[in-house]
Amino acid sequence: MWARQVNMALERHQIEQRVDHRSFVRQGKEQEPTRHMGVSATAMERQAAREIPGREPVTDLGKQNAEIRERNRVLETARKVVEKAQELFSGLEKRARLAVGLARKIGQRMEREREAERQRQELARQAEIRRDIQRQQEIRAAEEARKAADLDRNRSKDLSRGRSRRSDRGYDPW
Repeated sequence: MWARQVNMALERHQIEQRVDHRSFVRQGKEQEPTRHMGVSATAMERQAAREIPGREPVTDLGKQNAEIRERNRVLETARKVVEKAQELFSGLEKRARLAVGLARKIGQRMEREREAERQRQELARQAEIRRDIQRQQEIRAAEEARKAADLDRNRSKDLSRGRSRRSDRGYDPW
């Protein structure tokens, strides 16, 4: 109830700080609590701080609490460093995932380009084979035409020789 009343008063005065009566463990804080010094030890520490500002604590409890506060500062700094490292790692992890995705896309694109080049080469090879076949067919056709022409010439010669021989014998079927 006391913590609630103090927090309401802080809120009325628009102060953002709040108090909590629970232990650090119950609050979920990973922080070492300082030890209660009492009225006389607190007064001695305040008196020493007024005489020489920044002076080391003078009581045993004051020294212990100063050590605890230093350990808590170190712990908090370490926590902040870990959080920052986790943020950086998370950012790096995201960038790494993007880089891996980009590398995959580049690899896929290169593979598609290689496949397209293989297909172009295959088509060119097939076209060359078709041209070779067509040339061979043209050569055969030309040879056959030449042979047919030679055969026709030979027949013509044979026929003209045969007619002249037949006409020599006096035979003319026409």
